[in-house]
Amino acid sequence: MIIKPITGGMFDSVSYLIGEKGKAVLIDAGVKSENVLSIAKELDLTIEIIILTHGHIDHVAELDNISKHTKAKVYLHVDDEISLSDARYNVSAFTGTAITFECKRETLRDGSVLRLGDMEFKIIHTPGHTPGCICIEVNNNLFSGDTLFNSGYGRVDLPNGSFEDLYKSIVDKLFLLPNDMTVYPGHGSSTTIGKEKSTNPIRHAIEW
Repeated sequence: MIIKPITGGMFDSVSYLIGEKGKAVLIDAGVKSENVLSIAKELDLTIEIIILTHGHIDHVAELDNISKHTKAKVYLHVDDEISLSDARYNVSAFTGTAITFECKRETLRDGSVLRLGDMEFKIIHTPGHTPGCICIEVNNNLFSGDTLFNSGYGRVDLPNGSFEDLYKSIVDKLFLLPNDMTVYPGHGSSTTIGKEKSTNPIRHAIEW
């Protein structure tokens, strides 16, 4: 299985190509479409599915362009579906250029599973940064979007953010995953569940 981070998205967001046997899933769509399509071509991968970890503009900015060129199916959590049609919800309304999206999409819920070839993508609903934030588990890897970072966690001061929900998502769900699971966040470098349980700032509010 190929895991290819694609950096340089809006606000330094990271998208990920996960591929096997010529087929790929793209996680998040904040990176310029030409970069995503070029890298997919270099790796001889066809993007068939796009999964959005949440609906903020830095993770969806290039969604229409990428989905148009690839004809990939688009998925996001039902609680963030409004972000594609409401510029306030995706926060682009506060960046100077309000953007909405036209592509067709299907919705996900906690426990949803998407399959592509031999790959299985399990959806973990992790609200807090947004109501519809998700993490995506595949093999022993976790794509954590803006829920959990290397030595950090997602901000909650944007519309509909909730620290209480974020805390529960990290502590009650993510920190129960295997310590050796690799975490690929929506910003910054990779980490592991074990490292974050030991060093993440959120640990100061937790009694182990």
